[in-house]
Amino acid sequence: MIDLKLVEKKLRSIEDFLREIQNSPKINNFCEFENNVQFKRFIERNIELCIEKMIDVCRHIVSRLNLKEPESYGECFEMLTKEGIIAQDYLNTIQSMIKFRNLLIHAYDKIDDNITYGIYIKHLPDIKQFVDIIRKYANG
Repeated sequence: MIDLKLVEKKLRSIEDFLREIQNSPKINNFCEFENNVQFKRFIERNIELCIEKMIDVCRHIVSRLNLKEPESYGECFEMLTKEGIIAQDYLNTIQSMIKFRNLLIHAYDKIDDNITYGIYIKHLPDIKQFVDIIRKYANG
């Protein structure tokens, strides 16, 4: 059985990280973003933390459903797709998030600011979508 309190705590953490980003001073363009190293690192770190919590939730659900141990984070989310929890088209979005998280952790000096800025400007709702999907599943 899924630990609903644990899952909800992690989902709220994701929402807190997103709220921190949303409540931060706004950056008006890419040039401003690229030149503000402190803000860039703040965005990267909060996105990384969101993705880490998403992975934690995924691993918890997979474990509680008594599925096999995933060999990768990507496989963990594939298992949720096979169980009908996550839609196939959204899985591609999650796979991209995992790749970005891996870049942040393992190749920090090679992060493309264009990618980070694009996520900041366009793709934060994709993270919120995960929260909504898991809440619907957990409460359904």
